[in-house]
Amino acid sequence: MSDSFQPGHEHAESRDAIVTLSTPMLEQLDERQRRILVNDLVELSQSGRDPHAVSEILGERLSKLGIEQPQHVVDRLSENIAQATNLTISLDDGTVLHGDPSWSPATHDTDVKGTEDPENGERPTYS
Repeated sequence: MSDSFQPGHEHAESRDAIVTLSTPMLEQLDERQRRILVNDLVELSQSGRDPHAVSEILGERLSKLGIEQPQHVVDRLSENIAQATNLTISLDDGTVLHGDPSWSPATHDTDVKGTEDPENGERPTYS
C-alpha cells in the first residue's frame, strides 16, 4: 500500500471506513486540488458503483490531479470507498476533513496489528 493513502478501520456491520491522506502528498497539491481530491473520494463513495468502476474513475481523477499511484493502491482504495456506507477522510495528523470527527486514526486502531519485522510471526501478510 502506498504511503499516500492509508485505508483504515472498517466496521463490518455498516462498512464505515477511514481513508488517511499523507501530508507529503497533500503538500504537492494546492488548496483547490485538495478540495477536489476530498470531493472526488466522497462522491465516488456515494456513487453506488462497483469497485472496478470506481477504480477506473478514481485512477483517472488522481492522474488529472497529478497524483500517480500504483494500480493496486487505486484498486484497494476504490474497494474500500465503494463499499463504505460512511466515509471519513482524515490527515495523517488526525485532522478530519470529511465525516465523523470521532473516526480519526487517533481514536481508532486499525484491525491489522503487526510489526515491521518480516521474520515476526505476528506480521500480517497484507494490510
